Amino acid sequence: MHFSELDTPALLISLNRLEGNIARMSDLARRHNVALRPHTKTHKCPEIVKLQIENGASGITCAKLGEAEVMADAGISDILIANQIIGETKLKRLMGLARRTRTSIAVDSEFGAVSLNTALGQAGLAMDVLIEINCGQNRCGLSPGEEVLQLAMKIIQLEHVNLRGLMTHGGHVYAQSTQADIEKVGLHEGRAMVETAELLRSNGIEIETVSVGSTPTSSYCAAVKGITEIRPGTYIFNDLIMVDLFAAAIKNCALSVLATVTSRPAKNRAILDAGKKTLTADTGHGSCSSRYGLIPAKNTLVSRLSEEHGIIESDTDFEIGEKVKIIPNHACVVVNMFDEMYGLRNGEVETTFKITGRGRVT
Repeated sequence: MHFSELDTPALLISLNRLEGNIARMSDLARRHNVALRPHTKTHKCPEIVKLQIENGASGITCAKLGEAEVMADAGISDILIANQIIGETKLKRLMGLARRTRTSIAVDSEFGAVSLNTALGQAGLAMDVLIEINCGQNRCGLSPGEEVLQLAMKIIQLEHVNLRGLMTHGGHVYAQSTQADIEKVGLHEGRAMVETAELLRSNGIEIETVSVGSTPTSSYCAAVKGITEIRPGTYIFNDLIMVDLFAAAIKNCALSVLATVTSRPAKNRAILDAGKKTLTADTGHGSCSSRYGLIPAKNTLVSRLSEEHGIIESDTDFEIGEKVKIIPNHACVVVNMFDEMYGLRNGEVETTFKITGRGRVT
């Protein structure tokens, strides 16, 4: 089937671009001798995870316990949940997951570590953890240095929790606008992590894994001596935010939304059947504040969204019934609004990917 025969809105994947993105990140990790543990929140699809592992990924990263459960159901054997697991209900689920597959999680508090240790003891299990560090995003994580050392000293006294290493996510890179600033964030991320790991080692605490994340900073972090693992996610598809952050070019954007022009009510306005529930209103920390998608074939932007409509404010030629491909601002959010993705090669639908991890927010 040719992609133009699909009903809209539909989510399309260029298989050639997908394969190229996988190969480039795998090559980056090999060149810098670091492990690649890709984040699956971008695609939420076990079939794509298997492609990443076949091309050198050592394991995967998930954002939520529910996503990790989906991946374990598919036979994925090494999963890091880069998030804090708090509360009795989630800890019970985590124990079930740990019985099925090698699982590790992030911690950033004594409360979280002790709660986990108690649950593990009751279940007769042990688990690796990574202390999460805040390198500037000001979300979760402890400040580099002494705060991390103090928590590490408490964790190593717990019977069922093994401190495997440190992790961070340099998410503040998304607020940067120049390549020099992005490089600065990436290098600071890597150096702060390595320095903190050395502080712990100098105090007799073994640190095996020093893990960093984010697609835009991966190439800079990976080059810092002492980093052992990178956890990029968006690279698998790329999007307009990645283009803005110099992490990709339009030719590397593998994901697009197929939409139909449903109305042409004015010479300078065309309407698509893809709105906020398809393209997302996410403007990427301001980097995409003036648009909600790009139609490369016409070099035209989607300028406004309502729930079910995309509005193009341009006198570019569009005809009612015409189908267009839109590269979205933020691939991760868009994927979570679909049940499946159509993999294309030479315009033909070669495969269909089920997005089995979508909506797994618990």
